[in-house]
Amino acid sequence: MTHKTIDVSEEVYNKLIEKKRDKESISDVIKRILNFREEPKKDISKVFGLWKNLPEEILEIMKLAHKEMREDINRRFS
Repeated sequence: MTHKTIDVSEEVYNKLIEKKRDKESISDVIKRILNFREEPKKDISKVFGLWKNLPEEILEIMKLAHKEMREDINRRFS
């Protein structure tokens, strides 16, 4: 793997060190913060049907929240 050197301020470096977990490199911290993926995106078909066994009241709450969000977006951008 090729390595690159970048300059960061001491303030940025210290923030990265604060975010660093055990056994994690600075590159790992940056990847995590940027939500960087090395593996290909997952197949979404694996999540189909996950909600089919949720209780009806939970589904109704989700539907209502979705409807309210959609109405709010329509109000803001209409």
